[in-house]
Amino acid sequence: FQRVLDFCLRHQKVLGYSAVSLLTASSERIFSVVVFKCPCNSWNLLYGSIFLLVPALILFLLGLLLSTRCWKVLTGCCAPGRLSRCSHSSRICRYLKVLWLVVVGAAVAPLTWIAMALLDGQFYECAASGIAIMQGYLCQGKGSQCLKEMLQVPCGGSSSQEVQDLLMSLHAESQVMGWILISSVTMLSLILTCISR
Repeated sequence: FQRVLDFCLRHQKVLGYSAVSLLTASSERIFSVVVFKCPCNSWNLLYGSIFLLVPALILFLLGLLLSTRCWKVLTGCCAPGRLSRCSHSSRICRYLKVLWLVVVGAAVAPLTWIAMALLDGQFYECAASGIAIMQGYLCQGKGSQCLKEMLQVPCGGSSSQEVQDLLMSLHAESQVMGWILISSVTMLSLILTCISR
């Protein structure tokens, strides 16, 4: 039991981020299955974008709100006796470093939400089917019927091969963007960890 406790104490931050990511991924899955229903009309873009981005924004703001480090930096309570002896530029650098750590910590849950939502594809499919530029791109050379059916694509209302191809294209784009986000965050984390050490 002591080994497990020591391990948890040594890796408290990583375990905390992992737990937040797991809870966020589970919440996204439940949210997309239970709550999300694409309207399949002119509201597709707004509806899909809100479900993709607003929960991420709320999670980010909650992460900042719950961070004691953030409040210490913003209210100026970061060891006032010691900082008053520091030069002004040194104090600003210290504030920015702490603020950066707070932002990175608060960004774990929103990035997890967006990555999981993109890998699932439902929110993106709904939003992208309502974008005029995307409609023009995906329906290029396929006739005017394709443009009419584009808004119905996320609902699976049509069994035509053309609509199924559009749905597959949107789903593939969403997953590619999700993997790009995950790999970018991983690479950035690796680079920043190497620089800091």
